[in-house]
Amino acid sequence: MKIRAIELTNLRRFAGQRARIDGIGDGISVLSQPNEFGKSTFFDGLHALFFHPHRSAKAPVKTLQPHAGGAPEAAVEIDLPEGHFRVEKRWLSRPAARVLDASGRLIAQEDEAEAWIDRLTDQGLAGPSGLLWVRQGVLGMEPEGAGASEKSERERALHARRDLLSSVAGEIEMMTGGRRMDQVLARVNDALAKLATSTLRPRSGGEWARAVDEAATLTEECAYLEVKAARLGAELRQRAAITRDLAQLTDATASAREIEALAEADQALKSAETHAERIAKSEADLRLARLNTSQGAEAISQLQQLQTRLASAGTGQNKAREALAEVESLTEKTAAQEAEAAIRHEATREKVVALAARLDHAQRARLALAARDRAASLATEYDRAERQRAAGETYRADRSLLKITRTLLDKAEEAQAIRDRLALQDEARLVLVKISYQGDARVLMDGRPLAPEGIRLRAAVGLDLPGIGHMTIDPGLVAASDLAAQLTRAEEALAKSLSACGTSSIAAARKALAEAERLDGAIRQADNLLAELAPEGIGALQSRLAEARAAAGAAETEPAEEPALLQDQLQAAREVEATALAQRHEAETRHATLRESRAARQASVQSADQILAAVQVEAGDLVDLAARVQNLTAAQPALVQAETEAAAALARLTENAPDLATAQATVSRLRSVVEGRRRDLARLQSDLAGVNGSIGALADEGIEEALGELRGREATASARAARYEREVKALARLRTALEDARRTAREAYFGPVLREIDPLLSILHPGAALRIDDTSLLPIALTRDGQDEGLDILSGGTREQLAILTRLAFARLFAGSGRPVPVILDDALVHSDDDRIEAMFTALHRVAQDQQIIILTCRQRAFAPLGGERLIARIERA
Repeated sequence: MKIRAIELTNLRRFAGQRARIDGIGDGISVLSQPNEFGKSTFFDGLHALFFHPHRSAKAPVKTLQPHAGGAPEAAVEIDLPEGHFRVEKRWLSRPAARVLDASGRLIAQEDEAEAWIDRLTDQGLAGPSGLLWVRQGVLGMEPEGAGASEKSERERALHARRDLLSSVAGEIEMMTGGRRMDQVLARVNDALAKLATSTLRPRSGGEWARAVDEAATLTEECAYLEVKAARLGAELRQRAAITRDLAQLTDATASAREIEALAEADQALKSAETHAERIAKSEADLRLARLNTSQGAEAISQLQQLQTRLASAGTGQNKAREALAEVESLTEKTAAQEAEAAIRHEATREKVVALAARLDHAQRARLALAARDRAASLATEYDRAERQRAAGETYRADRSLLKITRTLLDKAEEAQAIRDRLALQDEARLVLVKISYQGDARVLMDGRPLAPEGIRLRAAVGLDLPGIGHMTIDPGLVAASDLAAQLTRAEEALAKSLSACGTSSIAAARKALAEAERLDGAIRQADNLLAELAPEGIGALQSRLAEARAAAGAAETEPAEEPALLQDQLQAAREVEATALAQRHEAETRHATLRESRAARQASVQSADQILAAVQVEAGDLVDLAARVQNLTAAQPALVQAETEAAAALARLTENAPDLATAQATVSRLRSVVEGRRRDLARLQSDLAGVNGSIGALADEGIEEALGELRGREATASARAARYEREVKALARLRTALEDARRTAREAYFGPVLREIDPLLSILHPGAALRIDDTSLLPIALTRDGQDEGLDILSGGTREQLAILTRLAFARLFAGSGRPVPVILDDALVHSDDDRIEAMFTALHRVAQDQQIIILTCRQRAFAPLGGERLIARIERA
């Protein structure tokens, strides 16, 4: 279905009038008019035509009736695959419904017409649910509120979406996608709830829990008796083992052998300990001999090192004294050279100072003469800058008197255009009364003759007709009083805008703006010239002028000498001074270096003297030192011989020594064997008495018979619990399989609408995706950067955009299923920013390539970038 024309008669604000929109094309069509024009009236009239029966007298229909009364009417011209048709309805007074074909032939009326409309709209599939038509101020996809009508509307919308998605997704198995699935799942959940918790554990008080508890109790009892039975068997085996061990421990022959072996081991241990003492004494003798030999060799080495150090210290002292004498001779020569270089440098420096003073005097004299010329130039620049500053202040003063701006003028011109349009509409609705006189008689109004050009009537007037009577003419414009109110408001807005401009008319405002723009240009030009003449400000220019005049006042008539000649002389003198200074520094450096070397040599001599004196003190008498070295060297062979003999004696003792540790271990082992036999005998006799008492007590309880009975009962209870567990697992598996099947089926629902939404969504939110609820079949979250954002936390603008994109996707699904329905938006996108609204315009154009979209808006400028065909609403008397 495509709408080609909409016509309203005596409907709401169009009282006594007929309003018509025609020329509605296939793509985007826009009706852009200011507030209170009647755009929402067209929307409501079209909605009522399709979705409210002609005999209805409910509140939505009564709101269509104008204040003046009468029967509201609506008509629409549509194109269907079968051809062009006109659908008409009238409500409240003489209600009627008709369907006519392109030739004007009546093809259905009254109830047949209503049935024809129901088939066309598929029982309300597209419109009243808000699935495709968006009323002013609606952000979501469903009506809000908890009233019966809102609940009914939401339920009908859900059925509409289910039917649409089922038809475009293909045949969906009733068992996995419909109410039978819900019934089966409910029965499965009920059965599971009787046996198990939500985590598939046995439910307290249920059959499964009772079977598990009974089996657990019997298992515990069996385990208790099994422990007792196992204990009885273990104690019987323990008594047999104790009896065997006692027979072994009471063998007299074995005990005697162990005691005899222990005595032999004690004798061997004593012999080993005596030999070990002799080895320890021999080791001490060897250590003493080695110590004597080492000390003698160390004493000889120390005395020989002392002789070597004494000779080395004498040689070092002689070399240090020779080096000091050489450095002192060179130091005296460099001191004389340093004094001569200092005298030469001072002479050249005095000449440079004198020439620099003469050059400074000549330069200051020359600069002072140049300052006079600069002061004159700066005075000229200052006068020009001061004139530009004064001119700029004059322009600014004149400009401050003008309040006009381009924005204020635009607002005033817009207000003038609105006022002129309303005035023309007001004038067009007036009734013109003209009289063509043929005789002397005149028609009187308020006692004065009516002029031949006539008069335009806004309200009823009375005319006196001499010789005939009195006539009243009533134009019947009471219902249009709203236009007069609009005209009054427009004139007030125009007066306010002109007052803001500071003028009494648009022409004066335009003239004032031209003068203001001229003054703005003059101010900019004056500021630019002033900035060029005084870049740092006129105050800085004035300071520079004062400085130049002060410098010019101190100038001499002519310079005493030529600065260039003095500059050359000074440069030559500075070069000579630099050479003399370098020579002086060189001499000073050589002399300082030699002084440092002399101090170092003096320190070396002192150090050599101290070292020699210290070695001499340590050595003492040199003759005695040599004798000590000779005596120690002669005694060393005897010490070495004594060390060799001590080592040989130790080797002989160690060669055939018994193993003391082995002897000690043997004695320890045999003693532990004898003591262990006595302890084990006492322990086993005590254990045998205890085991005999325990066996007697357990044998009286009849454990084996009771254990057999409990095992039978426990097997029965465990089998019943296992049967319930298998039943729970089977029910849980069945529930999972059914839910998976239903989820798969619902994904088949969502596939077509997501394929339509995704390219539209990428225009506004690249990379984002919508998540659709499998119950409401509507978006519930926007996924961006891997993060789900619920619709309730999104901004109003984003929710509004997603709602419209979803409607566009549903519209394409309708078209794809062979039931094209136009999309109608009444003042939508009121919450979108400039960038997003242009992106939405692009999405609308993408869908409009094969989809009719009708947009009603009061935002003329904001919707200018939308493009599309602009609709014109014609209003005339009915």
